[in-house]
Amino acid sequence: METKRVTMREVALRAGVHCTTVSRALLRDPSIPVDTSDRIRRLADEMGYAPDPMVSALNAYRSRISEPCYQGNIAWVTNGFTREGWNTCKTFALHREGARKRAAELGYKLEDFWLREPGMTGRRASDILCARNIRGLLLPPQPRYQTRVDLQWARFAAVTFGYTLAAPRLHLVSNNTFLSMQTAVARARELGYRRLGLIISPAANHRVQRMWRAGFVEQQQDWPARERLPVCLYENVDSSILRWMDRHRPDAVVCHEPGVLALLKKNGYRIPRDVGYLTQSIGDYPAEVSGVDENALEVGVAAVDLVVSMIHRSEWGIPAIPRRILSEGTWHAGRTLPRKRGVTQRKTRGVTEVTEPNLIINPTQ
Repeated sequence: METKRVTMREVALRAGVHCTTVSRALLRDPSIPVDTSDRIRRLADEMGYAPDPMVSALNAYRSRISEPCYQGNIAWVTNGFTREGWNTCKTFALHREGARKRAAELGYKLEDFWLREPGMTGRRASDILCARNIRGLLLPPQPRYQTRVDLQWARFAAVTFGYTLAAPRLHLVSNNTFLSMQTAVARARELGYRRLGLIISPAANHRVQRMWRAGFVEQQQDWPARERLPVCLYENVDSSILRWMDRHRPDAVVCHEPGVLALLKKNGYRIPRDVGYLTQSIGDYPAEVSGVDENALEVGVAAVDLVVSMIHRSEWGIPAIPRRILSEGTWHAGRTLPRKRGVTQRKTRGVTEVTEPNLIINPTQ
């Protein structure tokens, strides 16, 4: 004989509270006092209460097919030195646009919140956000690597972009920067370039947990020694880069900084006739530049999907084990890295190979 399912109404009657209070307590809603929430949850366990999976599925289905109704606001919590100081590159702006569009699709409005307002403290910021009934927070990349942000995190579901936030350790979304570098290098090799050089700022590399340089150097390990050039590390876009170019004479360079491309052109390098040029992060480069598009809009979408799911599951506070959602980039051909003369391409069992005289290379090498 099938056991009768314990309902939320029965739990509410036994606890002496309203059904809404039981629902919020089971979802660990911070608006319910901790003692009350714990008491209701213990009572529900003792009574054998469990959510009806069919009802949950029906509610999810109704949400998908119906026009999105207003659910609340999600805060875009910025920490730049000025109100718009967070918006330092096109990638970050696209993060926000992707987040805004996805939030609207789910019934949320994205609201800007600046942490450096005069007189603002972590406690005051938390109180203001809660007074506005904002429970979900998105933190774009911080102005400095290894930044700490102090809010009353137990009151919120929060997601950060990238790796610049040192504390607290929140769930994060990012482009897969290691894979983006490997994609760029593999495509250059596929197009016939052999003496690839990486020009990179240590500060920028630190902001992605050194994954750009790691992705490049890891790929180098499978190349002949004569093709492995030392990495060009620079603090400023200046003549030190030109000296490295003169000394090592790469046939193509990978770089994230548009100023380096301008420097090379200014000093007589004809791109791509003299040297090929590509980037692991299109960012602020013009469309003519070859490289990896990090699909920044999709990173914003992923951030909203994650924070909304956390709100629905009442996952408040700093997670015990932070999760990382990494979005893949896609290759953008551009005009700065054409196929080298004499290089042909063929496919064998779905794997693209590049053929030169006496040379066959798998692009993952």
